[in-house]
Amino acid sequence: MKCKNNDKIKGLTLIEVLMAMALVALLYAFVVQVFFHGYKTITRGDVEDEGVRLAKNEMVRLSSIENPLYIGLQYKEGGDTYIQKLKKGEITPYDLVDEGIIKLKEKEVLITETSSSSTPNSYEIKRACNERANYERIVEWQIEDVEPVLVHLWVTVKWSDPKGEFKSDQYVLETMLAP
Repeated sequence: MKCKNNDKIKGLTLIEVLMAMALVALLYAFVVQVFFHGYKTITRGDVEDEGVRLAKNEMVRLSSIENPLYIGLQYKEGGDTYIQKLKKGEITPYDLVDEGIIKLKEKEVLITETSSSSTPNSYEIKRACNERANYERIVEWQIEDVEPVLVHLWVTVKWSDPKGEFKSDQYVLETMLAP
């Protein structure tokens, strides 16, 4: 088709095409950034949920032990022997206090577990859903009285991100147990 001097062919110039491509690239970058920010938020929530689950599972396990004194004794050297003697009635909880095996109203750490094997005297926390965080579970107890037995128990789970993408935090459960 021939053009007359008065008719102009309509189309886009190279600069207009480049500007449109730049605008599309900026929009694409924004959408990708929003997507990955949402993914990071979901991952942080998964880490927190796993920490809470670890704390609750440990508290349920400890609460199911028939006598709260057995909780701390099972982690002490020769603790199984003391538990058997208590069950048979050969010793009383007061005997354990008198011998200094257990201390009244003194908070002590029973166990520390970590999700990394670099910590000595700990064993690995088995976790199913998240490999992005390091977890540490700490169980502490304080015997308030032995007649009747009253044990104050704390389970703390701390988590951290080795990549530093989110803030370290912790979850603490606390309860009083009696037989």
